[in-house]
Amino acid sequence: MDPKHDQESRSRSRSAPTGEIDSQPSEKKRRLTIEQVNLLEKSFEEENKLEPERKTELAKKLGLPQRQVAVWFQNRKARCKIQQIERDYDVLKACYDSLLAKHESVISENEKLKSKVLTLTEMLLPATHQTQRNLQGKLNSKGDNETTSSSTALVPLANNHYFTNVDESFGWWVWPSNLM
Repeated sequence: MDPKHDQESRSRSRSAPTGEIDSQPSEKKRRLTIEQVNLLEKSFEEENKLEPERKTELAKKLGLPQRQVAVWFQNRKARCKIQQIERDYDVLKACYDSLLAKHESVISENEKLKSKVLTLTEMLLPATHQTQRNLQGKLNSKGDNETTSSSTALVPLANNHYFTNVDESFGWWVWPSNLM
């Protein structure tokens, strides 16, 4: 069927003269006055659900067809829903932006801390070797002197990656096992 012909027949059925195709006489849709809109808005704010009795009462009070009142309420509900979705979107977007900024800040801080750990580890490595040499020298000197009792020993902690040096004169020293 021809699309142009189909469109013409649909427009004729909507604007048909009294009773030809539609069972109700066609009324031209009127623009609402400011007073009518204000009354509809007030009614919508009181209750957004339109009961048949209320629709009839509003239509009579406004001098409008019931169908126009019903369509106005449908459109107003749709606008209200769209506005709510837009508000929800704005709130979610603000939360997302805030979380993204925090995430990027945490990532940046993490990178700085990794760099600092690497720098400190590199600085600690020579000091650890020197400390071990000093301790070894002290152990050797204590071994020569049998009268001094030594409790110096490398003791593994619960974590296998670290060792503790127990020494009465130095106290407790902890260092990673991979530096030994």
